[in-house]
Amino acid sequence: MPRTNLTPQLKKDLQLLRMRGVLDPKQHWRKDTRRDFVPAFSQVGTLVEGPTEYYSARLTRKERKRTIVEEVLGSTDTNAKFKTRYNDIQTRKMSGKKGFYKKLVAQRRKRRR
Repeated sequence: MPRTNLTPQLKKDLQLLRMRGVLDPKQHWRKDTRRDFVPAFSQVGTLVEGPTEYYSARLTRKERKRTIVEEVLGSTDTNAKFKTRYNDIQTRKMSGKKGFYKKLVAQRRKRRR
């Protein structure tokens, strides 16, 4: 195998592979304890489906992207998942702080009308 030529695209792909537990919370992966996430020797290839998987596991031309990161960010189901997770985190962070006070004031204004 050739020595790894680290490009920004490859670096993002490796980071995504390292954090793959975030993409699918139902699937559990072994904990990654490596300090350096870039392997010394690696190769990057293209996934080619077999002729038997034409309809079942085939990616359409629109779904095909150049990198793994683009594929993940291009899919709508993961974007919806990330959006709901982000909103959950924001509501947890804003509870009891300025957001709570703004909501309380808005409710008081509604009652006065």
